[in-house]
Amino acid sequence: MADALALAQAAEPVPDNRSKAMITSRRTIHAFLMALVTLPMAGGLGATHAAEPLKVVMSSTPSFTWLPFLVAEKVTFGNLEKKIGRKISVTYAPTPSPAILALLAGEQDIGIVYVQHAIKAQAEGKDLVVLAKLMKNPTMTLLARTDLPEIKTPADIKGRVFGVVGLGSGHHLVGFGIAKAYGIAPGDVTWRSTGGVSGWIPAMRSKRVDVMLASEPTATTLVSEGVGRVLLDLHGVEDTKKVFNGVFPTVAIVVRREFIKAHPEVARAFVEANLEALKWIHSHKPAEVAAVLPESLRKRSDVDKVLANVIPAVSDDGEVPISSVTLTIDLMKDIGELPKDLKLDPAKVIDTQFLPK
Repeated sequence: MADALALAQAAEPVPDNRSKAMITSRRTIHAFLMALVTLPMAGGLGATHAAEPLKVVMSSTPSFTWLPFLVAEKVTFGNLEKKIGRKISVTYAPTPSPAILALLAGEQDIGIVYVQHAIKAQAEGKDLVVLAKLMKNPTMTLLARTDLPEIKTPADIKGRVFGVVGLGSGHHLVGFGIAKAYGIAPGDVTWRSTGGVSGWIPAMRSKRVDVMLASEPTATTLVSEGVGRVLLDLHGVEDTKKVFNGVFPTVAIVVRREFIKAHPEVARAFVEANLEALKWIHSHKPAEVAAVLPESLRKRSDVDKVLANVIPAVSDDGEVPISSVTLTIDLMKDIGELPKDLKLDPAKVIDTQFLPK
């Protein structure tokens, strides 16, 4: 625990041009890591390591972006617990930073985070690897304000204000990818932080942004209210290929390599349980998928419509193409998240040993 707290205390402040919503204070990280100490042990205080729960951290509170893992919790984790002989303790981190710190420090065993987080860790000499992708496409929609009819396609975003969660975020990275795919220099776009989910709708209603990347259910809400219209839907394969020339994995299973070496069968069983959840999602109707989601999601009146948009982004096989990791590394360099001269082998970011051959 001391190592995790030291990491949190050593964290450097985010540069001033970053969104306040992307800044995780040391106090927040410290409180999150301290809370991990109180996680219940299956065998009480004197339990052996084998009796401790398998600790999994997701780098967000529940939302449709994390659909495969939320389904796995309800559909396949019961059998997984029997198979590994351990309970599974899931923690939802408030933001990615404390989740990654806890994972690196060994306070959490497995992370449900973005591929770019594993890349960032490797660039800093930390050996996090991706075992499987859960989302094959970005769960994002590019919207333009309805009062700007002259913005007809993504090619028209030059000179416009582009809203993203925060500078350096996954949305910023995808936004850069869109600009480059449509022949627009990223410097010809004004990138504006909208903050987290709560800031998306106000940003578009108040006309602080001209175009914006939003996830579900916000995208559906903005369209249904007549505030935004869709330019690109990156849940689907077709639009994702237009931008990235193939799939572009985001949410993934990420672990420390030392955990794999110490617990290979647990890692294998965890991957298999999540792959089973992927198959379950693709073989069930949106209403059936909704029934196993947390109440805050399944009780939405438009849940079936939202899921119809999100499910096409769910991975089929868990495979992470090296080409997509290479592209992510390049985009992270473009947005300043990695040094321009960094040499990083994309193959080292992925460990495919637990995927079907």
